[in-house]
Amino acid sequence: MKNTILDKFKQDLENKKIAIWGLGKEGISTLQFIQNNNIKCKELAILEKKEFQEIEGAKKLNEVEDLNKYDLIFKSPGIVADASIVNANKLTSQTEEFIKILSKQIIGITGTKGKSTTSSLTYTILKRYYPNTVLVGNIGIPCFNAINEIDENTKIVFELSCHQLEFIRYSPHIAVILDLYPDHLDHYKTFENYIKAKLNINKFQKDDDIFIYGETCKKYIHSNIKNNICINDYIKDRTITTENNSVQILEDETNLVGEHNFFDIAVSYYICNEIYNLSNKEFKTVLKEFKGLAHRLEYVTTKDGVKYYDDSISTIGETTIEGVKALKDVNTLILGGMDRKIDYSSLEDFIIEEKELENIILMPDTGTRIYRELQEKGNTKKCFLVNNLEEAVDKAKEVTKKGTSCLLSPAAASYGFFKNFEERGNMFQNLVLSENEL
Repeated sequence: MKNTILDKFKQDLENKKIAIWGLGKEGISTLQFIQNNNIKCKELAILEKKEFQEIEGAKKLNEVEDLNKYDLIFKSPGIVADASIVNANKLTSQTEEFIKILSKQIIGITGTKGKSTTSSLTYTILKRYYPNTVLVGNIGIPCFNAINEIDENTKIVFELSCHQLEFIRYSPHIAVILDLYPDHLDHYKTFENYIKAKLNINKFQKDDDIFIYGETCKKYIHSNIKNNICINDYIKDRTITTENNSVQILEDETNLVGEHNFFDIAVSYYICNEIYNLSNKEFKTVLKEFKGLAHRLEYVTTKDGVKYYDDSISTIGETTIEGVKALKDVNTLILGGMDRKIDYSSLEDFIIEEKELENIILMPDTGTRIYRELQEKGNTKKCFLVNNLEEAVDKAKEVTKKGTSCLLSPAAASYGFFKNFEERGNMFQNLVLSENEL
């Protein structure tokens, strides 16, 4: 059976001239998939701005315009494609090819925030009772890496970023948009363009497909498929009620704290219970064991009477607000990172009004802007401008009151300062745990 799936991909790609645009994790995965499975392309080429060693069987391209000579252009998610230079009709990706062939087996999950937690939770619960389940996508696993594990009965949980969705022309059978907030505006320029990319997860769905979304998405959605589910309509306090079932999940029955995480739990419950028929007991058993993901409101340690939490995954103001609300006793908040031109007015207003928050530690680049905008709004909280994360942790150790929490929740991307949010979170944890003051 497994060879049948691989054969479908071979049939789709063989005898075509294929170009791989970008040799990041996904580009390398595409190259390995083609070479390791002996997919017979008419020609294989690579365009990568960084220097790389010559690859046998692959031609090196030098100019973006050269891509137009190929039948299929596998674009890596982070690359900005200019339609005036590259023929958009030839653009494809692992995501598009994967959904094209396997759409009926895919639970696709996107959103500005919460997609990794929801994808991981849903996968973990389904995997317990349906062992033939895989997790792929933006979570860090290129989908082509899993093709040889998949047969026609495999359930596929696919975390999808806006960049993966931007140019696709196929949608998964179960599509989820958790929420929509301004993000990645350095890439998309406008919030409308960002929303358009996200909505591709639903745009090509058929009438028998299923579309699940959150309240913040409602005003942007114009889907005509019959299975439209706004998950907020199913939530009241700590109870989730679907068409055929109801469950109450108390705070001590999960390690995931905060209203935003309860919403993610509700989405997962709807998928696992309503669509895949798991019982409340089965769902709650695995939910209780699920520890959450690293760098997502992750407890680090208690030191000198202060609890430290790592929320390095936070790249927008809304996630930082949710993090502070979830912990309830945040005395010191560490902010700042790459400036992607998003609006921080809601976060700034929240900081000014939140009584428990006393210390705001601000790192470049966004920290400088937030500091200025806070002062313009008449902020009276203690604000500390620092040069880097080391100085931020040092200052936090100095000013945070005993019996409260210090939260790293940057509300900004890590790029330009760190390789990724994981590296940023790991450094924060190491600095917190270090006995040496910097």
